[in-house]
Parts: sequence; structure tokens; C-alpha cells
Amino acid sequence: MSQQVFFTILVLLACCGALIQGLPTSSRERCLCKRSGMLSVNMERVVKVEYHKSTTSCGHEELLVFLRNNRRRCLNLNGDQGRRIKQAIIEEKNANQ
Repeated sequence: MSQQVFFTILVLLACCGALIQGLPTSSRERCLCKRSGMLSVNMERVVKVEYHKSTTSCGHEELLVFLRNNRRRCLNLNGDQGRRIKQAIIEEKNANQ
């Protein structure tokens, strides 16, 4: 095998490796909320609230609400209660910085 053929094959393999590294591992997103979520929850039953920004593994924002009965619910960020809670979390983070 000549050096030119060997070099061409080596360059092609390197290009294929670079392309494969950039491909996503799965077409499915790894989101915590599978649907848009509830419009509201009873705040007396809420123990903890978590807000997650969109990431490479999940392409949308999520607002998780943990209730007293050890259940986790997703709250719709397009609803009135979801928007208010998200805004309060963002303001609290900005105040702590």
C-alpha cells in the first residue's frame, strides 16, 4: 500500500470520527416534565420548588413542584401561577448575587 493511499484513509477516518463525536446520542430529550404541566397547585401543599432552564439535554424550561405527599408535579410556565413563581425565583437569584 502506498503512503498516499494510507494517508488518505487516515484523513477519512479522522473526519468520520469528528463527525460522529458531534452527533447527538439520542433523538429523545431527557426532560423531567413529559408534558406542559398543571396550570396551578395548592400552595399550602408545596414543600419545594425547582426551576430548570433549557439545556442541551432538554430544550425547554421546567418548573417542578414537590408536594407534601412526596409527589412531584410539573407546573405550566405559560399559566399565571407558573409565571409568578418563575419570576420570584429569578428575582431571588439576582438578589443573592
